[in-house]
Amino acid sequence: MTRVVAALLLALATLAAPVLAQDGPVASWDVADLQGEAIADASGNGHALALHSAAAEEFMGRRFLRTGPQQYALGPALSDGWQALTLAVVVLQESDQQAYAGIACRDNYGGPAGDVFGLLTDPQGNWTGRVATAAGQAGVSAPLQTGWHQLALTYDGATARLFVDGAMVAERPLTGALVAEPETPLVIGAYSNLSGWFDGGVAVVQLFDRALPAEELAASWAAWQAEHPEAAEFSFAQASDTHITDTRSVEIVNDAVDMINADPRIAFSLWLGDLTQFSKSDEMALARMALDRLTRPRHTLRGNHDLQGGLYEREFGELSYVFEHAGWKFIMLDSNPGDATPIDDERMAWLREVLAATDPAQPLVLCTHHPLHPNTATHPLAGAADVVALFAGHNLKAVLGAHHHGSQEEVIDGVLYTTTACLAVTRTNFDGTTQRGYRLFHCTEDAITTEFVPVRDVQPEDVQG
Repeated sequence: MTRVVAALLLALATLAAPVLAQDGPVASWDVADLQGEAIADASGNGHALALHSAAAEEFMGRRFLRTGPQQYALGPALSDGWQALTLAVVVLQESDQQAYAGIACRDNYGGPAGDVFGLLTDPQGNWTGRVATAAGQAGVSAPLQTGWHQLALTYDGATARLFVDGAMVAERPLTGALVAEPETPLVIGAYSNLSGWFDGGVAVVQLFDRALPAEELAASWAAWQAEHPEAAEFSFAQASDTHITDTRSVEIVNDAVDMINADPRIAFSLWLGDLTQFSKSDEMALARMALDRLTRPRHTLRGNHDLQGGLYEREFGELSYVFEHAGWKFIMLDSNPGDATPIDDERMAWLREVLAATDPAQPLVLCTHHPLHPNTATHPLAGAADVVALFAGHNLKAVLGAHHHGSQEEVIDGVLYTTTACLAVTRTNFDGTTQRGYRLFHCTEDAITTEFVPVRDVQPEDVQG
């Protein structure tokens, strides 16, 4: 038995008694302090975390602990009998994980006993905080967001609260001292009974025997971001016009997926339509299976080649939707049926509602299949100017289109407009070029830039059918 595990077993046996509240954390673990198979307790109280198959990685300038199936860290059973609590975690949420998964828990969640507290994800796509006391149990939830975030669960003897990035997002009344469960360890990356694996990363975990106020949590999050500015920056990939017909034509998409998976800068990818050539059932299934190989989140739109039989909806889901990453909002707008038909009134009304609910300062990216910029060589969407006009007064950073089969970049009134070469061996590029590939976009607090990434050169005589 290693010294670390022996020390943890001793801690589990001796630290169940309540302690007086202290100003600083009772335990504080930063993955930057990882040495060997343990993370030291920066609070000075000696509560080390022991690693079990979990390892440190780096993404967007910040070291974090990679967790997943059978990858976790084990800590002591702190908090029994406390009158108050704060569990604060800096987490890398890589996907919209819609499943019960423990981020940082002293909680068996479903076991016959052992529930004390936890931060987790749930099947509805929420972050949830749970607290159990002698008087009962409370859960507080909010929709999860991908990217780097601070989550904090607090309990002050009267109310359980959930904070995201220093802002309170949910609260529920609760009284009593935290239950005593001396056999329930703290686990990072799963529930205490080693179920519900969290596929993501954790950079910092802190545990207090008092409820931190919102301003203290916000200040802590601001300090972490200032120390690690790269965490507020991210990159994403965008591809389109794959025009899949059969297993041979999907090979170039597999190549692009492999390249995207291998690039640690890429937080997620966008696929902006014409996934298939004829919108057949087997074509759509092949497209979905190819994109299912992506190891990080992907978001899709249908193109004018994907309209038949509701097959796109069956394989990929909703048509127009919104998602957020690192404070940026991405608006995925279905622009079908085609070039000469403006977006209908129902979708225009939906877009107005989205913008009405959006902070004017929030960075926005609008994505469509049909391009919206006026200088496109061919195939701009009818009524494109009316769509762009809705963004007046908002912080629109970029408008990404497809359909044109050509790599274009232009800036109009401070907004970046792009189209991208097709990622297909069944079609040619409309601009006469032969390189197929995808785009990378790099986002900072103030700007978005782009570059084209070639995947394969396809000469005209090699185009399939």
